[in-house]
Amino acid sequence: MGRWGYYPFDNDTGADFSADIDAAPESSRIEMLQDALSSVAQSGNAHVDGGRAEVAIAAAAIVARDLIGGEEFQSPVWGPECHIPQIPEDVILIAAEAIDRLLEGDNDVKDDWIAELSGAADWFAMMQRLHRVLAGDDVATSEERLW
Repeated sequence: MGRWGYYPFDNDTGADFSADIDAAPESSRIEMLQDALSSVAQSGNAHVDGGRAEVAIAAAAIVARDLIGGEEFQSPVWGPECHIPQIPEDVILIAAEAIDRLLEGDNDVKDDWIAELSGAADWFAMMQRLHRVLAGDDVATSEERLW
C-alpha cells in the first residue's frame, strides 16, 4: 500500500478510485460510490481487506463533501474534480454504515494504523469526523478540519 498521509485520498488506492470516478460517465458515478460502500457496509465477511477499506473511505469522503460540515473531505489535490450528482439518502446511510464498520470492525487499514507509531490518532479522528458528517451528527469544529 502506498500511503503518504491519513486523509481519504492519501493512498494509492483512494487516489486511484478518485481518478476512476473522474473518468467514469456521470450517469455511473453514484453506482460506483454505492458499490464501493456496500462492499464494506453490507459484506458478510468478518474481515475487510485493505483495498476495499481504502476505496470505501474515499467513496465516503466523496459522499460527505457536499453535506453540512463535509467540505473538508474534498482533497485539494487527489479528490475527484468531476461533477457528482446529488447523493441519494440511502447512499449516505450506507456510507455512514461503512465508516462505522471500519471504525468498529476488523480490517487491514485500521490494523495498519494501530501498528503505526505516529498518525494513528489523526486517522481515527478523521474517520470519526467523517462518520459524524455522514450520520448528520454535530459537525466537526474548525480545529478538527482536515485541510
